[in-house]
Amino acid sequence: MARASMTRKRDSRAGRETRLAVASKRAAGGSHRGRATMGFSERKSIEELAAEQGVKPTHLEDILGKGADLWESDREFERFVEGIYARRKEDRELARQ
Repeated sequence: MARASMTRKRDSRAGRETRLAVASKRAAGGSHRGRATMGFSERKSIEELAAEQGVKPTHLEDILGKGADLWESDREFERFVEGIYARRKEDRELARQ
């Protein structure tokens, strides 16, 4: 594995040397917070990911239907979703200005 090194570059505008940092520790050291990194094609199971993050895995059946009583009608839910889309459209238009 190649080792990343820090290099110095002369800043022509300021007339002084600057130090360039490595873009990421993962690229430099091959690990992330003391853990070895995985290869691109490797995959972890849901249980492994949950253990790493300190959470308990949940079955989809346990969360299906939760929140079904948040809206009194389908129309009220549809208005909620329409509001989300309207705010997103407004944000995009503001970003263009």
